[in-house]
Amino acid sequence: MQDIIKEYGPALITIVSIVAIVSLVAALFNGDEGSTIGKAFNELMTSFFSAAKTKGGF
Repeated sequence: MQDIIKEYGPALITIVSIVAIVSLVAALFNGDEGSTIGKAFNELMTSFFSAAKTKGGF
């Protein structure tokens, strides 16, 4: 068991870290209704395009 951990320990730590990061990103960017960042991004884009239309005269 100790030999297996010595051999594959760094690879397992890397895989667990990557899975954790992907899970965190998926939770944060879970669409417009399901996440805080999605809602903020949607609001930012909506206000940007409405301001651009107003100032551009479209």
